[in-house]
Amino acid sequence: MDTDLTPKAAPVRLKRKMRMEDALQCIGLNCMAQIEANLPGVLATSTESLHQMRVGLRRLRALLDMFRKLAPLPSGLEEGLDWLSGELGAARDWDVLADTTLPAITGIHTQALQAAAKERARVLHRDMLPTLHAPRFTQLMLEMNGWLRGRQWRPAPGLAKDDPLAQPALDGLVPLVRKAGKRLRKRIKALDERDAPSRHRLRIAAKKARYAAEFFRDLLPAKEVKAYIKRLSRLQDRLGRLNDLAVAARLMPVLENSGHSHDGAFAHGYVIGAADTESVGLRKVLDKLARRKLID
Repeated sequence: MDTDLTPKAAPVRLKRKMRMEDALQCIGLNCMAQIEANLPGVLATSTESLHQMRVGLRRLRALLDMFRKLAPLPSGLEEGLDWLSGELGAARDWDVLADTTLPAITGIHTQALQAAAKERARVLHRDMLPTLHAPRFTQLMLEMNGWLRGRQWRPAPGLAKDDPLAQPALDGLVPLVRKAGKRLRKRIKALDERDAPSRHRLRIAAKKARYAAEFFRDLLPAKEVKAYIKRLSRLQDRLGRLNDLAVAARLMPVLENSGHSHDGAFAHGYVIGAADTESVGLRKVLDKLARRKLID
């Protein structure tokens, strides 16, 4: 697949004199650009394009959640983004199982399992195409762009001077970045290392904290934000591997019950054991991260 069909997120470029609503618009359009740029690749059933489209969608939803109290999204648009996220998820889960998780298993030959997983992924990619050709998808993209470009969060043609969105982004970003960090520390404190849902909640909080830092990177102290993003990226990689194993454990019974009972059962037990091993020592890493703050 041509790499031009799998563009990653472009850096967000904010100016120091921007207001908060300028920042919201700039970041939101950046996320939309990533989603839309990967559409041709997804329609060509590129696994990497699907991944990058989902990343763009996650970034957009994280941004909108961050600004929820300042610029509430209309319920119809929120429901549409939830719908699209659900439609894109299943194929990606089988892609990761076939291309990443199963090839790493030792002790058995996994080629047959990989082939079965790839076939399920292929069917899901094919079945997803009508979703992206559907009027609902086109309408969602048009309305989301219209909301951002038209600054439709405004209750009137202009912003009142005391509207939080009218304040300088340099000031307004502080509580948003601080809140994301506080949520992450709360999830770290509440974590049960061996509980997949608990790890998943932590992973989401880590992503939102990282996105907050990346969104406002140009307005934050360069050295500190670079180190903060690097630490969160490492954490996300580890939590991502654990999530892949948890997803594999959920999907393996499908393969076990479709002609791969022996190898499927072995692989199922393997991924459960691998998740237990990978989670060892996670608490120590997290406690160290919890002591680091981007904004006090």
